[in-house]
Amino acid sequence: MTGPRRFGLYGLLAAVSLTGAACVSSDDIEGLHRQMGDIQKQIQTLEKKSSSKEEVEKLNQNVATQTTQLLKSNADTAIRLSELTTKMEQLEAKLEDTNRRLSQLSQQIAETQSELLRLRNASGGSAPGPTSTAPGAPPSSARPGAAGPSPAELYDTAYADYSKGRYALAIQGFQDYLSSYPSTDLSDNAQYWIGESHFAQRKFPEAITDFTELLKQWPASDKAAAALLKKAYALLELGQKAEGVVQLQYVIHEFPTSEEARLAKAKLKSVGVDAK
Repeated sequence: MTGPRRFGLYGLLAAVSLTGAACVSSDDIEGLHRQMGDIQKQIQTLEKKSSSKEEVEKLNQNVATQTTQLLKSNADTAIRLSELTTKMEQLEAKLEDTNRRLSQLSQQIAETQSELLRLRNASGGSAPGPTSTAPGAPPSSARPGAAGPSPAELYDTAYADYSKGRYALAIQGFQDYLSSYPSTDLSDNAQYWIGESHFAQRKFPEAITDFTELLKQWPASDKAAAALLKKAYALLELGQKAEGVVQLQYVIHEFPTSEEARLAKAKLKSVGVDAK
């Protein structure tokens, strides 16, 4: 009840009590006072209820405002996350293209080195020079790659064999690649696929040896995490649980954000071990 109405009621009651004082008994007056007291209590109760309603309304408004701000913040975050994801995908595409070009360059260098070595052997151990051919004769009758397949051909043929399940041929092809070109950007990959080929044949001891060799010769290889993971799998297949668990935990420790780390955690869970 508002203030003016409340004061009007008080005045009315007071007037009634004054004008009626001469014609009513003391009991009536006391009863009237009790009624006034009850009315005052009712007024106070109404005021409290009104105040509570206002507070609830303010609280609802605050909640609505905060909810709107939160939704806007979430929308902004989603947009920024989408933009970041797009940029990451673009960077990954550029990195993949750069790696491909580096691999091609490495193979070209290997081909050139192989051709120089072949020419040196053909000339009796010395590199061909301007006086090594007769006047008017072509510098060399051999064409690049005439002595055998190029690094790219060796690698691609071996990988094609692996992809088609011809694991014995794949192993031989990758071994030939490593024998001829042990220091290209794809040498570590060749070693890795030898291990995968043995693993696919369930030749787990050989696979463990292959993956260990990769980690020893190329510790910074981009295949290191995968080699560690498959080595752990091979150990578990041989019943060497303790060694396999150690390898899985090492994958998680050394490559915590990799897909191999996620697979290692899942494998640990499947064998009843918590990832550390």
